[in-house]
Amino acid sequence: MTQDTHHDVLVVGASGAIGQALVNQALAHLPSEARLIRMARNPKSLPRLTTAHQIIDLAMDFSDSAQVPMLFNQAHQDWSAATGLEQPLAHLGQIWIATGLLHDAELQPEKRHQALSAQALQRSFSVNAIGPSLLLSQILAVLPRRIMLKIGVLSARVGSISDNRMGGWYSYRASKAALNMLLKTLAIELARTHPNITLLGMQPGTTQSALSAPFSRHVAPDALQSPEFTAQHLYQVLQQCQPSDSGKLLDFMGEFFEP
Repeated sequence: MTQDTHHDVLVVGASGAIGQALVNQALAHLPSEARLIRMARNPKSLPRLTTAHQIIDLAMDFSDSAQVPMLFNQAHQDWSAATGLEQPLAHLGQIWIATGLLHDAELQPEKRHQALSAQALQRSFSVNAIGPSLLLSQILAVLPRRIMLKIGVLSARVGSISDNRMGGWYSYRASKAALNMLLKTLAIELARTHPNITLLGMQPGTTQSALSAPFSRHVAPDALQSPEFTAQHLYQVLQQCQPSDSGKLLDFMGEFFEP
């Protein structure tokens, strides 16, 4: 493999509907020498891929964000061992963070303030804001300062403070608003330290997935997107953006939305 190119792609949250679709988009566009790195809570559960590209599966879990640095260090070691490269992250061309928590067996979006709990807020912030930010910090600490890299982090329009007209969903809204602020702040710093990096918060729209399933019955059929449609458009938007766009919040059609 050529070792002086920067085409490798990292997809964090590769087990989710959009994450898997982004993996397929990456494989469709990667040059032959590039590698695809998938991160998931349980990498052994990721589907097998038929491809000539080297696939590297690593563990990453945002549910306990305090563990992110330790998990990253282990992942970095495994990544290096799999590639034979001392600094494998220096060969990245793209990073996608496609994780998110809206609900599960223990957590449901709050309709009223009486449903607020410290546990729900902590879990939402850990998965939606703290975990992605800590992982990016760990990655950036070992990246060359002049690397050309595009980073897309899935956010949500409901995290827009100025666009909040419906209320509700306290934990999810607040955690995504925090993510948007963290990304904006990081983009300002990267303009000084890593001026060739493009960092975007990206709104995937209402996509058929486990995250949206309980709420999609209220969505018109023509407004509910397939993961493949969403991933294709997100991928195209990221390719079209430049470092001068860093810190922006863009939807899957490339439209800016207010934080």
